Amino acid sequence: MLNRTNYISNIMKTDTYKENRKYLILGHIVHEYVSTGVPVSSKVVAQKMGGRISSATVRNVMAELEEKGLIVQPHTSAGRVPTDHGYRCYVDIVKDQIRFEKQRARRLAEEYSKRIRTMKDVIAKTSFLICRELHNAGVVMWPSLEDFYLKHMELVKLKAERVMAILVTMTNDVRNHIISLDRELKETELERVANFINSNYERSTFSGITGDLRRMLQGSSGESGQVTEIARTALAVIDSIIEEDIENEIYWEGLNYFMESDATRDLDLTKRILRIFSAKNNLARLLRRDLSRDGIMVHIGEEEGRDYLKGCSLITCGYTLRGRVIGRIGVIGPTRMDYDGAMSTVRCLSELLSEKLKEINS
Repeated sequence: MLNRTNYISNIMKTDTYKENRKYLILGHIVHEYVSTGVPVSSKVVAQKMGGRISSATVRNVMAELEEKGLIVQPHTSAGRVPTDHGYRCYVDIVKDQIRFEKQRARRLAEEYSKRIRTMKDVIAKTSFLICRELHNAGVVMWPSLEDFYLKHMELVKLKAERVMAILVTMTNDVRNHIISLDRELKETELERVANFINSNYERSTFSGITGDLRRMLQGSSGESGQVTEIARTALAVIDSIIEEDIENEIYWEGLNYFMESDATRDLDLTKRILRIFSAKNNLARLLRRDLSRDGIMVHIGEEEGRDYLKGCSLITCGYTLRGRVIGRIGVIGPTRMDYDGAMSTVRCLSELLSEKLKEINS
């Protein structure tokens, strides 16, 4: 659950006792509301603070927090609940201090057994672990095909200009891509192109292949010849495959965990979560925007005009291959979530995923 110790130690670094007290009370409200789902009263906060300040003083501070938009009273005579802004304030305070238990990290590392040998296996396992550990929906952004290393390619003629490209990557994944070329090719031509790619670019990244082919063709300065024509067709094939793959696939699972959560008694919230995953474009754009960013990203509710995340939070972290961030994993759930646990778990799993990718790409 939320770590009161980390929060309190960070609060004590603020400048004045008054500010300390204000954000300590906010922290207690966040903790209690996440734990119980019940609006938090001044009496409960005073008790959690060990009776060091009175309920009346807590009420005065809560009024200040409400004026700042950090908490809100859902209805008359009720306690207070955090707003999106309140959750953001809490997350910003604890974000850099989250820790993950070593014993739990070792247990999760054991889940990535030697039997997991393909990218698909790693993605599926990671998404499953996010759901199981955090009891919310897990989401994983597949890396772009440009970051994969080619092991073998076959080209199969379908109809007219349409071709099926069968790719085997160095992560042992097999991918099929239906592409359209600008002219119809015979089976023998497709075979020559595939042989050219396999003999020259085994263990090369797809982005590296396109770069090399472009340099080769620029150096030919419009020359003709069989090799040049094969290279030109090979570039068209690779470009078409990358274009077809450009919408990075969002892999997700765990709506059952979300639906069983106490936080989803709100029917409107449940419907919003279902809409997020039935139309993944907004989610894909958000993950793609964060792709180059380091570390944990926390998106809370309707911040930055994201009305599709109303009542929900998304916590993500990037995973790497050869020192470069190539995708992101995350958890999506109600704003009333265990932010400490979610941030530490997602970061731990992103590191384990990166290590596994390094292993199966070696």
